[in-house]
Amino acid sequence: MSVYPPADDRLKHLLAQEINTSVGTWKLAFWIADGIVKSPEIRAELERIANAHHAVQPCGDRHCARCFEAQTAPPTQETSA
Repeated sequence: MSVYPPADDRLKHLLAQEINTSVGTWKLAFWIADGIVKSPEIRAELERIANAHHAVQPCGDRHCARCFEAQTAPPTQETSA
């Protein structure tokens, strides 16, 4: 069974899909996305965010919906039996 895009290109394809809504051609969208996924700074930031999420810690990114929801959720009350 073939999966497209290949696992090593999924990030690039997802970025290109988003970029393509703002640029004129897929070729340009893929060129921009390729530069993004090859950026060491962006890769390091993705790694930092993933590590924080794996450790069940807030990542500190103000655009992270998961962390925002966790920070703004009402505190849960434990019931004692």
